[in-house]
Amino acid sequence: MNIKTLLTNLINSLLDGSFERMKIISQMNAAFKEYFTTGEFNRLCKVSISQGNSAFAHEMSSLWIRSGFKISVENDSSLRESEINELSAYITDNAAFVRQLMAMGFDTLTIKGKTTGVSKSYALKKFANLNQYYIR
Repeated sequence: MNIKTLLTNLINSLLDGSFERMKIISQMNAAFKEYFTTGEFNRLCKVSISQGNSAFAHEMSSLWIRSGFKISVENDSSLRESEINELSAYITDNAAFVRQLMAMGFDTLTIKGKTTGVSKSYALKKFANLNQYYIR
C-alpha cells in the first residue's frame, strides 16, 4: 500500500466514521483484480466512493458527496453499454448486497469508463426488494 492510498483510506474512514465502507471497497477491488488476472473478466475495474445522485437518496443515504458507489473500468477501450449493463447486473441482481450497500449509506451505483467517460448510474433503492417499506 502506498502513502496516497493510506491517506485516502484514512480520510475516507474519518469522514465515514468507520472502516466498513473501505473494507468492502478493498474486498471488491481485490476480487476484480483476481477476475481480470485469471481471465474470468476482460475488464479491470476499480471501486471507489463518489458523489451520489441526490434524486436517488433514501433514508440511509450518506451526505450526497459520499453516497456514490463507483465502479471504474480501467481498460475501457471499446466499452459497450451492454458490458456496463452486464457489470451492473452483478451488483443489482443481488438484493441482499444492495441492501448492505444502502445500510452503509450508498444510494447510487455508477459504472464509468476511466478514459472514455461512458457512464451509467442506477438508484440502489430500485433493486433492494423493499416494496413494502417506505424508501423515498
